[in-house]
Amino acid sequence: MSKTYTTIGSVRGCCGHKHRTIAAAVDCIKRDQSGCRSQGGYSDRNVRYSGGEELSANEQEYVHHLHYSR
Repeated sequence: MSKTYTTIGSVRGCCGHKHRTIAAAVDCIKRDQSGCRSQGGYSDRNVRYSGGEELSANEQEYVHHLHYSR
């Protein structure tokens, strides 16, 4: 079974998706941030494995790179 990713935050909750890649999860966060920003708010979502497990340090670095390089 392949790993899937989701986005979740303590305020915004879970996006409800099972993304196949980290890049797709980052894109989901960016869409959520854009929607929140348009209403004067912010998104607190982060990428995690769909089971709730945190990403490794290398994976978190990759998320950061994707988030700020696109």
